[in-house]
Amino acid sequence: MALCSKNSVYFTCMLKKNTHPLDAVPSAVPFNLPVVLSIGPQRCATSWLDRYLRQRGDICLPVDVKEIRYFDQNNDRGAAFYKRHFRPASNHSCMTEITTTCFDIKEAPRRVYGAFGTNVKLICPLRHPVNRSYSLYLHYKRYGIVNGTLEEACEACPQILTSSHYATHIGNWLRYFSADQIKFLFQEELELDQGVYIESLCAYLGLPVILPDEDIQSRYNSTAFSKNHLLAAGLQNSAEFLRRHELYKIINVAKSVGLKDLIFGKEVPKGRVNVIPDQAQQWLERQLINEVEQLETLIGPVPHW
Repeated sequence: MALCSKNSVYFTCMLKKNTHPLDAVPSAVPFNLPVVLSIGPQRCATSWLDRYLRQRGDICLPVDVKEIRYFDQNNDRGAAFYKRHFRPASNHSCMTEITTTCFDIKEAPRRVYGAFGTNVKLICPLRHPVNRSYSLYLHYKRYGIVNGTLEEACEACPQILTSSHYATHIGNWLRYFSADQIKFLFQEELELDQGVYIESLCAYLGLPVILPDEDIQSRYNSTAFSKNHLLAAGLQNSAEFLRRHELYKIINVAKSVGLKDLIFGKEVPKGRVNVIPDQAQQWLERQLINEVEQLETLIGPVPHW
């Protein structure tokens, strides 16, 4: 999926100035607080980021659910649907959602711009595309979304690979938002030094540095395996139905009594079992061979990759 030189120049220009399509007319910001939206894809320590921000206590995040999925699946339900998931308080400094499902949705940047205009700060957590795609494959197997080998799963669900086509998707976001509105975070930096990772995030958001509690520190890149594919798929479909009808409390009760761990498997912190077999590593490298270079053309070097 190599980008031609013409496209590379186009994307580089997008870094230098913000170009908004004429058909995207922003509406009023529906919140009295500054808006921060994390747009990076799944399996880039996004759950860790959500836990950390909730632990702080000074940030307004969705109630009873991590992701509203408004900018991809639920956009037809209107701004009131999105807004009612938040309960801002006097001690909150900003309104934030960690959404992982809109990164590679073509319409999502336009919808975000339509909701907030340029009055939003974007965070984009990323991870080496090979490692992320393999982790996503295991994640989808856990929830019964795919089954079989890596190659079989990618054939059935190409999004395992295509969501790691970072340059393509970020180029789409840069059509609506300038480079200084997007803070790129890298899971590899989180693994190397959490303090530096948090300081960089807080500096971008204009927030005081608060270190995570001990029980959060190692909870990134968790991995688990379900024992029964059909049972996992059935429970996942039921959970999606409940989310669609905003019955989040039922899902949370099921989690609290251990049903999630029983069906989907108990998570192992830091993905200690998430070692990519050599054959899978080589296959993914062939599929994603140009992705790192193309991303670095857009945002500059990523040292840990």
